[in-house]
Amino acid sequence: MEDKRKILEMVRAGELGVEEALALLEALEGHRPSAKPLAQLLRVRVEAHDQGKPVRVNVNLPLALAELLEKFLPEEAKLALGQRGVNLKDLLALVREGVPEGKLLEVEAEEEGGPVHVLVEVA
Repeated sequence: MEDKRKILEMVRAGELGVEEALALLEALEGHRPSAKPLAQLLRVRVEAHDQGKPVRVNVNLPLALAELLEKFLPEEAKLALGQRGVNLKDLLALVREGVPEGKLLEVEAEEEGGPVHVLVEVA
């Protein structure tokens, strides 16, 4: 930020022309550390119980197909997410916009059938 200010002050003082200032500002922008690459894969891990039997769901989806996720989740997992204030449609909309790699959501809950653990991350 200080470098930009100096360049602008030099323009105001007539020491630099506009074209020279633009070139310097562009050079400054080029030296920024690059942003983390956007994720390409949505990973969902669900551990729950359905009628007393353990249920494990492991889904790896390309982000382009992330909207299919809802069809794979057991109802218990969807209920646990909703009770924790997680709107799955909003989460998927966020993923569609592009997010950096990492954990998006982790929920642990106790339901009638037993514990429910949901992990959603992007890689």
